[in-house]
Amino acid sequence: MHEWGYAPTVQALAEDLLGGPVEVPTLLHSIRECTEVVVEDGFVFERGHRELLIKSRRRVESHRTLNGTAWSIAQRFAGDLLRTCPLVDCIAVSGSVASGGYESRDDIDLNLFVVDGAKYVVYAIALMLGFRATLRHRKTRGLRKLICINVLWTRRESHPFSRQDESLAFELLHSRPLLGGGHFQDVIAANPWIDAFFPQLRRTPWGVSSISAVNTLGKIVAWVGHHPRWLRAVDMSARLLTRAVYSGAHWLHRHDATAIERLAFLQRVKYPYEVFQD
Repeated sequence: MHEWGYAPTVQALAEDLLGGPVEVPTLLHSIRECTEVVVEDGFVFERGHRELLIKSRRRVESHRTLNGTAWSIAQRFAGDLLRTCPLVDCIAVSGSVASGGYESRDDIDLNLFVVDGAKYVVYAIALMLGFRATLRHRKTRGLRKLICINVLWTRRESHPFSRQDESLAFELLHSRPLLGGGHFQDVIAANPWIDAFFPQLRRTPWGVSSISAVNTLGKIVAWVGHHPRWLRAVDMSARLLTRAVYSGAHWLHRHDATAIERLAFLQRVKYPYEVFQD
């Protein structure tokens, strides 16, 4: 949690402990016996990281006010994406919306699970719909993006994952399926190694959600998805297009040291699943 830049509340830490959740009194009893961990104002942090308390307190207060709007935007985007691109198996909220620290300037982060061979088709459509969501909801100057596609996993990549460590398990722990909860449960079942880190993931029931029929573009995308040669050609073209957009966006921030440092961190923790690391 500190690596991601925040101090959790006592309740959040009790629920998200490595090895499984415990009751809050049990956690507090253990903390009292530990000289390296501090509890203050309902937050927990390692000694020497008090700066995270101020930031996290502000974010939790903001989250209480803005989280409902963020979830509403995410749910609308998820519905639009599945109607337009039926090659998506699951859409899950992650990042600050899922972890309880959303602020108005944050992106709404999403993790996508997609069919094999369709990663860049899905990414291209998601970028298009994300731009529309930005136009609809962002009122700030510069049209800073609102929807961020955090990572896309294909069926082959996630059944099972080649990476099997606490960081990936933590990312899955903080993924909250909006649509495709059944597929998300299948992913967890295909990765029993997760139990060594967060067995609570297996115990969390995710309902099966449905959407209305696909739209006109969705029917075309579905047709392409059923024809491997067409899908391969379209996906290669989408990769070239989205790579240009991706590179251009980062080029615009080439003088922003904080943005460059953040990009390097995300590429490291997502490896080898960051969108163009294939």
